[in-house]
Amino acid sequence: MTSSPAVPALRGACRDARGTSRRIGSPARAAASSSREPARHASARETSASRATCLDSPTTASQARRGVEARASSSSGAGSIEPPRAGFTEPYSFFNLATAEFPDDWGNATAKVRYDDSVLDLALMAWFSRKIAAAIDVPFPETVTYDAFISLCFLQMRGRDFNGQRDITFDIMTSLMPPGGDSIFKALFPTNKFSLELNAAITKIVFAWMVGPMEVKETSDNDLNELLKSHVHIKKCRWLQESGCTAMCANMCKTATQDFFVDVFGLPLTIAPNFTDKSCDFYFGKTPPAIEKDEALTFGCNSLCKTAQDVDVPNVPCHKLRPYEGEAGGTNVV
Repeated sequence: MTSSPAVPALRGACRDARGTSRRIGSPARAAASSSREPARHASARETSASRATCLDSPTTASQARRGVEARASSSSGAGSIEPPRAGFTEPYSFFNLATAEFPDDWGNATAKVRYDDSVLDLALMAWFSRKIAAAIDVPFPETVTYDAFISLCFLQMRGRDFNGQRDITFDIMTSLMPPGGDSIFKALFPTNKFSLELNAAITKIVFAWMVGPMEVKETSDNDLNELLKSHVHIKKCRWLQESGCTAMCANMCKTATQDFFVDVFGLPLTIAPNFTDKSCDFYFGKTPPAIEKDEALTFGCNSLCKTAQDVDVPNVPCHKLRPYEGEAGGTNVV
């Protein structure tokens, strides 16, 4: 019986695919040689299964090559180091009147973004600084600058524990609302797509003077399990960059803001700071864990903070954080 012309072509395709696998897979196998034993066995089983599939199913040569190339690319990039991020200048905040100059390798923890504040940003900075000064009973700064604002924030921490630091920020945020404003907000903005996306869009503009440029992203990481534009990513938090303080971030921003949105507005919000590269993520619509079990409490003092203690000491969190009550072994150190 005469064989079909497709059979030799199929066999040739499989030989080509196996040859391609040997050529492309060599770096991946070399990298995998240092992996644990179970990983090598799993890789061998996967390779055998792949060859069996090639022999038993009508797979074309191009499909086989695409599969091999995809696996090789994935393996070779698994342990790669992120290249330095190129510098750029970005307008942001109200009407894009402020600018932020990101240096080369701005993802580095010690790299600093330079800011040029707009008149509107300085006005908000002055207003918020005046609120803090009144709350902690200290003179209002003679000059409105971001450095003066950070100095006020350190004064807010002085002599107060984590609850006291949080309470001042929470009370200031609450004072911004008119009487009955919380009930009106809850009625107008229940936890749905419109409310979550609107709050994300507002945050990107209104709070930019404090934290720097942000971008709104899509995510399904929310209580609705829907793909929404409710994720606000702060590229490099200005407040965390200038203060360098782990506790200031966790107590006065993260905890206070989460509590305000959840308790006053009835809108879930989880804030996830990255103490390594100074970025941060707001997830509107995502219920946060109990603060005493939040992993943000496991991070140590930052060497850039002027009140830092036990920097780089393993398993020693920042001395100004509330005690962590989550699972043991989750402690991190910046």
